[in-house]
Amino acid sequence: MNKLYLCLMVFLLPLLVNGEVATDSTWVNRFIKKTIEVQKLNRLQNFEAKAYLKSSLILEKVPHTILGKKIQLRSNLKDRQLIWLYETSSDLFSDKKLGFKELIKGTKTFGKYPSWDFKSTAQLQINFADDLVKFEALSDKKFISPLAETAFNNYSYILVDSSNSVATIKVVPKHQFSPTFFGNIKINKNNYSLEDVDLKLVGAKGIDFIDTLKVIQHYKDFKPTLTLLNYSGEFLRFFFNGKSEAIYKNFRTGVNPDSLKRFSKNEIVKDDSSAYHADILKKDRGVYLTLQERLSYQYQDTLKKEKDLTLAADSLDGLTKKVQIFPLLFSDLIWKSDKKKEAIFFDPIVPAFFYNTVEGAGISYGIKIVQYANDGKYWSVRPKIRYGLSNKELNSDVSLSWLYKPKKRGVLNFSAGSTYRDLNPNGTIGTLQNTLNTLFFEQNFLKLYRKEYVSFGIGRELVGNLYLSVGTEISRNYAANNTRDYAFRNIRDRGFSSNNPIPPNFGNKIFPNYTAFYVNTSLIYTLKQPYILKDGFKIYKLPLGPRFIINYRKGLPGLFHSESDYNFIEAEIQHEKLDMGLWGYGSYSISAGKFLDAKNVYFPEWRHFSGNSALVFNPGLKSFHLLDFYTYSTNKFFVEAHFEHNFNQKFSARIPLVRKLKLEELVGGGYLTQPDRGDYFEAYVGLRRWAFRADYAWSFDKYGLLNQGFKISFAF
Repeated sequence: MNKLYLCLMVFLLPLLVNGEVATDSTWVNRFIKKTIEVQKLNRLQNFEAKAYLKSSLILEKVPHTILGKKIQLRSNLKDRQLIWLYETSSDLFSDKKLGFKELIKGTKTFGKYPSWDFKSTAQLQINFADDLVKFEALSDKKFISPLAETAFNNYSYILVDSSNSVATIKVVPKHQFSPTFFGNIKINKNNYSLEDVDLKLVGAKGIDFIDTLKVIQHYKDFKPTLTLLNYSGEFLRFFFNGKSEAIYKNFRTGVNPDSLKRFSKNEIVKDDSSAYHADILKKDRGVYLTLQERLSYQYQDTLKKEKDLTLAADSLDGLTKKVQIFPLLFSDLIWKSDKKKEAIFFDPIVPAFFYNTVEGAGISYGIKIVQYANDGKYWSVRPKIRYGLSNKELNSDVSLSWLYKPKKRGVLNFSAGSTYRDLNPNGTIGTLQNTLNTLFFEQNFLKLYRKEYVSFGIGRELVGNLYLSVGTEISRNYAANNTRDYAFRNIRDRGFSSNNPIPPNFGNKIFPNYTAFYVNTSLIYTLKQPYILKDGFKIYKLPLGPRFIINYRKGLPGLFHSESDYNFIEAEIQHEKLDMGLWGYGSYSISAGKFLDAKNVYFPEWRHFSGNSALVFNPGLKSFHLLDFYTYSTNKFFVEAHFEHNFNQKFSARIPLVRKLKLEELVGGGYLTQPDRGDYFEAYVGLRRWAFRADYAWSFDKYGLLNQGFKISFAF
């Protein structure tokens, strides 16, 4: 009998928690179900609060060499170095209908602030009452909340501790590699409100560069009082850890209507540039700075004072050089004058050299001079020269740009000069890629013509998300022929093609020399376009709705001896990253256009499409993988459609070993039709990681399969 009693006690002991019996998890499951129900009802809150944000990144370990170059000799990077520090003090407003709005009052930074970190507490609103949780600045991937409607399909819950008012629940994923969290949550037993969150994600879950992400949150009356993200990771043997912490206090239920009047409908964050050195940040600082952070600030402030006291020592009035690993060779060289608010950008030298069959070996080089103003306005001028050794032609042009209305994206552009342009204005192939294909593979895909021109354009936001641009151009256009046929190797059964891409006119010019004068206008309307207003600039976030575009262009005969005579109109609807939840996201574009009359339309003015005949392709949504660059060009009408879906590791995460590569699965296709060539279809599947992508594509016409093959791309 004693042995039986002892066995029962051993069996029941794990089920006794502070006097409560958690028999087969019935009570826990019932408790979680009620919590989910209550959290959904209170998911949206109306409140105002004072907010403080601090983000930091520390480079834990630096590799000794990269690409054969010693890091210490090429940069100042070292182990345990603070890379950046960013603080803001703000007023946060939460409205059930409008969402979050934030007014930045004080800001201080150290180092170069990255584009993939959280820039405001509004961005750091992670709500586990939602079914899916997304860490916007870190990843497009979504994760299943432990308080989702479908939570019991993905999680098991274990009672860890229970007091009179709070229950601590352990969250355990049912599937090891599903997009789920693990850790503990604390729930108020009286009103089923979430009080504390301590959850974690690991690298196998699929966040690029991040190996471990920990989420800590504190709540009071369904409102967050603290959100803390701790993450660590590695990229190219650079190991780092970062922290983003948001603290909220002085809550007031409801939102004053006058507070919301400060913001436009789609404005999320208003960042006042005058706040950067405001003393209010010191008063509102929610956490202590570490010794390393304080010393970094002091070092930065000291450098600034010394710089302000330094007199100009050269004709550029104290312009300071931005040091880079390979300045002028492979990267821009930048000179800046903070006093005059000027900057000069020198193009890298190596990419400036080119080779093509029209100009032979040559160079295209330019600089850009920018003058900034306090109110966000700026103007820039960019002169550029181009010279080909084979055709012995020197061309030059200059472009001027003036951002005259930053809050309305008001910009004015002017350019003039002479240069060589791609016959396909969508761009057939990059200059470097064409050089390599020409010299090593005896393929000259790029077709050029010479252009002497003067152009002018102006654009600005009219109202809401409606943007209008108007432009005009006068040009003298000259067809060109090949002047060079040299390649490093002679490939059997292959030779350079004519610069005339339309057979059977091999060797003949594709159009006579002519003068063109046209006007064009574009009207763009975007549904649900959120943005951040910073320093007078609108920083647009990903649209939540589709974008509608109407383009109209008219060739005006007679004026300035123009020979072009046509009317062309095109309409398009596109949507980027349409949210599909755990199934990733999709993008699509549908467009149609027609030359209403085409009395005299020369080949450069036809409607061309983004094709590809090389191994390396342009991964843009409206780019085809296998379409010939010019076969479907038209001066009549067309219909074009594209779609692409990114499953964002939906399937690869289920495969052992492969999941460590964090490969994004892609599937997509394209369609094009025009009256002379009929229908063209494409379909493709692919994998992507970071800047690299590999696809396999098939193309079809009405007769069946046209072509198929592998294509690759890289974004650098």
